[in-house]
Amino acid sequence: MRHWFYDSGLWEYFQGFRFLETKPWPSKGIIEVFLESKEDRIRLCHCCQKPLGNLHSYYKMTARHLKIFEFYVTVIFQREKRWCEKCQKTRSEEIEWLSPSSPHLTKAMASWINRLTEMAPVSSVAYLESIDKMTCYRVDKEILMQFLQGYKIPKIRRISVDEVYARTRRQLKEGEDRDDLFLTAIVDLETHKVIYVSDSRKQRALDEFFEILGEEACKKIEVVACDQHEAYSLSVAKYCKNAKIVWDRFHLVQNFNKALNEERKLELAAHGDDKEAKELLRGGHRYKFMTRADRRSTKSQQHMDEVFKKNERMLKLELIKEHLYKVFDSATWEEAFALLAECYQWALEIDAHHIIKWITSIRFDQRFENYFTHRVTSAISEGVNRVIKGLKWLAFGYKDMEYFKLKILQRCGYLNSRFAGKPA
Repeated sequence: MRHWFYDSGLWEYFQGFRFLETKPWPSKGIIEVFLESKEDRIRLCHCCQKPLGNLHSYYKMTARHLKIFEFYVTVIFQREKRWCEKCQKTRSEEIEWLSPSSPHLTKAMASWINRLTEMAPVSSVAYLESIDKMTCYRVDKEILMQFLQGYKIPKIRRISVDEVYARTRRQLKEGEDRDDLFLTAIVDLETHKVIYVSDSRKQRALDEFFEILGEEACKKIEVVACDQHEAYSLSVAKYCKNAKIVWDRFHLVQNFNKALNEERKLELAAHGDDKEAKELLRGGHRYKFMTRADRRSTKSQQHMDEVFKKNERMLKLELIKEHLYKVFDSATWEEAFALLAECYQWALEIDAHHIIKWITSIRFDQRFENYFTHRVTSAISEGVNRVIKGLKWLAFGYKDMEYFKLKILQRCGYLNSRFAGKPA
C-alpha cells in the first residue's frame, strides 16, 4: 500500500505532513491514510495566520478525501494546539489542505462536492458521497462565495431582464410586499448567460446592477429587453441613457391572451342557462381559444369550428387574434401599426373592451415600436427561468436566498468550474 500511496501522488497533496501507513478495510469500503506532522514546518494560527509559539496539546482528527475507485479515503492525523501571541490564547494550527467551511473535509473533497452540485442538488450529492447534507451546503456556498469574490461582470451591449418567482407568501418578512417574493435575473443576449441576480423586482433591483456596472459600462448598453413592468423601464431610463427599451414579444402576447380570455369569460356569462353554449365556452377549453389556428390539433380545431358556427362574436375575436399575430411578423413598424389599427377597429365593433384596453396601452408606446427595429426578445430569459424553476424544484425550494442566487449564477452563469476555475 505504501507504493500505491506514493504512485498516486497523494503524499504531495498533504503539505507539512509525511506518510506513515495505510490501512484498507475492504468490508467497509474504506482506506485509512495515517499522516505524521513534519517537525520543521511552520505552524500558523488558524484565526490570525501568525506563527504559533510553544506546544500546548494535540488532538486526533479525521478528514474525508477523494475516493479511490469504490473506496472512501479517510485521512487521520494529529492537529496541534499552540500559544498564539497575537490572539493571547491557545489556538489550533492552520492546516492548509483542510476545507475552511468543514475541517473534516480536504479542500480537494470540497472542490469535488462543488463540482457535483453543478449537476445535482445538495441532497443527492450528500447521499452519493455519504456526507451530511448541511456540510455539503456549507462547503458549496463557501466555494461559490470564493468564486463570486473574483467575478467580474463581462462587457455587455444587449441584455434581457426578467423576474423569477423565488419565495412563497409564507416566507414574506416584516416590511416586505409581493414584489419582494421575486428575484431579478439579468441575461446577456449575446452569450445567453445570467450575469447578475438581485433581490425583488422593484426598481432598486435593477438600480443595484447598474451601479455595480458603472457609468461607462452603462453607456455601452444598446438594448434592454423586458416586459411591461414599469420599474425596470424607470431604472434603464435613469442609468442607461443610450439604451433602447424593447418590450418583449412573449410578454405582450401573454397579456393579450389574458385579455382574450377575459372576453371568453364575458361571453360565457352572457349565455346564462344555455348549457350547450356554456359547455363549448367553459374554462377547460380556454387554451384552445388562445392557440394559433395553425398550431391547434385536429380535435381542438373541430371544437373551435363548432363554437364559431354558434357564436359570431367568438369568430370575430378569432379573426382579431390571428390578425394580431401578423403584427409581430411585420417587416416594418408602419406595416405593424396599420395591422394593429385594424385589430383596434374590429375590437371597437364588437365592444371587446379588454382587448381595446390592451391595444391602447401599447400602440403609441416607443418601447413597442422599438421591437420592429431591434427584434430582440426575452425568450432567452424565459428559457433561463425554466432552468431556475427546475433548480428550485430539485432542491425542494430554498430558504437561503443568497445561496439561491449563487446557484442560479452557477447553473446559468459563470460561477462554476468551467469559467471560474478552482478556488484559492
